[in-house]
Amino acid sequence: MNFTSSELDFVKDNEAYVPVAESEKRRINSVEEFSETLEAARAAAAAGAMPDMRHCIIKGIDLAGRDLTGIDFRRATFDGCSLRETDFSGSQMDNVAFYNNDLVGMKLRGCKARGCSFRFQDMTDIDLRGANIYSSVLEDAINQDKVIIDDDTRWYKMRCPEEGEAFIAWKCCTDLRVVMMLVPRDAHRCMATMETGRVSKVKVLKITNIDETENYTWAQSTVDPDFYYEVGKWLEPANGFQMDRWKDSSPGIHFFLDRQQCVDYQSK
Repeated sequence: MNFTSSELDFVKDNEAYVPVAESEKRRINSVEEFSETLEAARAAAAAGAMPDMRHCIIKGIDLAGRDLTGIDFRRATFDGCSLRETDFSGSQMDNVAFYNNDLVGMKLRGCKARGCSFRFQDMTDIDLRGANIYSSVLEDAINQDKVIIDDDTRWYKMRCPEEGEAFIAWKCCTDLRVVMMLVPRDAHRCMATMETGRVSKVKVLKITNIDETENYTWAQSTVDPDFYYEVGKWLEPANGFQMDRWKDSSPGIHFFLDRQQCVDYQSK
């Protein structure tokens, strides 16, 4: 599994991002101020461009049911707002932070909503049809299973087999030793909204260097120096397994589905 151009441009944009000073962010605390700011952004937008509402901090206002389609809200913050059934379809929503809002029925159809934070939010009936939620945080959100998705929703469904099917996974250890692992049919497995996942049991099949010119019998974990991968052995995580798929950085044997992504991540 390789990155699509959509995920690559998101990763590159984030790596190149220069944070905006807090003093330069627009703070919007009333519906009237929001409407005025949006109208000014629409008037200033070049032909065919989205109105620029990036980096706005929008706090404590009622935008329920509003048509906010086709707007650039990248890195905006919505804090304590009513966004019930608000329609953001087709808007640019990358890295938007949602805090303490009412999001029930909010529409993100066809949006790039990569890197969004939904932590502690109720996600009931949020419409993600056609949306890309790569790298978005759903940990500690409520009712993550009650969102509306379709076959074009990207990164909501797990990329690995959800249950009952064995598959091959990869891990990079100290000294850039690459471990090829079999995840058996009875192993628990989780993936959130990225290309990494966790499993409850593996069998180590092979350990090589990056270019596969050398073989090894063992490799040492980069996280737990007392945890070793040995060829031919079955392993379970030393600290147990977290069943909540959205808790990405939690107990389990972490893996990639793609060998090259595994290598690229560890050798950055």
